[in-house]
Amino acid sequence: GVSLLIDETALEEAAIYMSDANGVGGLCWLHSHVIDPSLHTYQSALNITHALQEGHVHLAKEVTVVGLHLFGEDTVYPILVAPTCKSEDAGDMETVLTLVTNAYKDTGSPAIVGPLWSIATDGDALRCKAGHKLFVKNKIPISSDLFGILSNLPGLNMFTGNDMVTLDFDFKHVFKHK
Repeated sequence: GVSLLIDETALEEAAIYMSDANGVGGLCWLHSHVIDPSLHTYQSALNITHALQEGHVHLAKEVTVVGLHLFGEDTVYPILVAPTCKSEDAGDMETVLTLVTNAYKDTGSPAIVGPLWSIATDGDALRCKAGHKLFVKNKIPISSDLFGILSNLPGLNMFTGNDMVTLDFDFKHVFKHK
């Protein structure tokens, strides 16, 4: 089985030139759609600068990273890196989680790599809210092989998302919040 691990890491808050794309990188994913990051002309650079100065688009403060982890292996395979200005809400995070889980399914990965078993995060409030909405909504059906085992464990959360994907939290972060 597979777990998708999600966390953020610090990023130098700066625009960068990406020569392969002839464009500007380092802009937040949430607002970068309001500009054309390509540098076709000098005016293109001025337009990007103006959008940054006016606050229509932002430099990323952190980067959200999603990695794919196969149970039984020590390796994590990065599958998404999204620069963030930290202004997303829970709905935006739901969009990211849905995009990633749907992409995993739609590419045929469950048959090749293994089924998606869990989404694991550090306990960030936005990811918690989005995760609970998406992955703590369906009670494990009584017909499931797991039901007979898990139903006898008092206090265990018996709710999952679609396809029985569970929401997990890094235990170190859970203990920090207590």
